[in-house]
Amino acid sequence: MGIDIKKIEQLTKNFNSPEYQKQLRKVSEEFAAWYVYEVFKKMYDTVPKSGLLQESFGERWFREMLLQQYSLKAARTDLKDLSDMIYRSLGGKTLSEDVNSAKSFENKMNMLNALNSLISQNKESGE
Repeated sequence: MGIDIKKIEQLTKNFNSPEYQKQLRKVSEEFAAWYVYEVFKKMYDTVPKSGLLQESFGERWFREMLLQQYSLKAARTDLKDLSDMIYRSLGGKTLSEDVNSAKSFENKMNMLNALNSLISQNKESGE
């Protein structure tokens, strides 16, 4: 019973692929934007309304879209630290981590190959 190294390589490559990291970055920014949007929405709700003019459906719709765009812009620029924190907590990698993880991955694969060879030697010798 050996360890299936090819299966481990396949799974690890998917998580370390640039496409996966790019998608993870985008999702992190969108999540941060959603959070900021909720904050902006609560802030707007605290502004007193005079009641002089009735709020129309179009005005509500426009305001929602405007707050969403403000939130997305804030998550990508001013609140980049928040989206970076979410990105890293979901397993995102920075460029330096990418280089270190590649070295670490090679070391782990060498260790797994060594363990597999030891296991196969033990099976052959009958131990």
